[in-house]
Amino acid sequence: MATDRKSILTVEGTVQKKREWTYEELSRLPKEHQIDDVSRLVSGMEGSGVRVKAVLKESNPLSKADHVTFHSLDGKFAASVSLREAIEKGILIYKRDDGPLPDSKGGPIRLVVPHGDNACSNVKSVIRIELTVGKGKDTTWDPDHDNPAIHGHSHDHGHDHDHGHDHGHDHHDHDHHDHGHDHDHHDHGHEHHDHDHGHSH
Repeated sequence: MATDRKSILTVEGTVQKKREWTYEELSRLPKEHQIDDVSRLVSGMEGSGVRVKAVLKESNPLSKADHVTFHSLDGKFAASVSLREAIEKGILIYKRDDGPLPDSKGGPIRLVVPHGDNACSNVKSVIRIELTVGKGKDTTWDPDHDNPAIHGHSHDHGHDHDHGHDHGHDHHDHDHHDHGHDHDHHDHGHEHHDHDHGHSH
């Protein structure tokens, strides 16, 4: 399909080679780096992914690079983790139901770092990976980042309805797991308060 040949991810920064990736290219990375069912590693998360290390390897990070920063599509959110952690634990979810991960589920690419040092390192709508010397931009400790639009970890049961509509609506305990506030930027205002957690997982 035509969209498969469109670049969905850029790797740049402190690397020998800047590299852009299409959905098709990610799917062709070695089988040993592919994860067919991410839910086996991250409870409630759906989709297929590839290990971050496989993508970084193609850009050859310079020896002085020690952090990796994952930037979201709108540029508002980012998570910066150590290069070691990104290589050992990072996963890029890019596929669902044998097709590209839809925007409504955090596409084109969603970062998850199972058992990472910072549970909020999970970021939706990732389009750029930047290698840096020292920690890069990181909004995970920003109050606004405390909405699952970014990390949606653990309680995200795949039904992150990404309605982003949630923000602003009282995030009753149950609500702020993920539902919706994803993205923030989309349909705010469509008061889907508690709807999300009622969806099938």
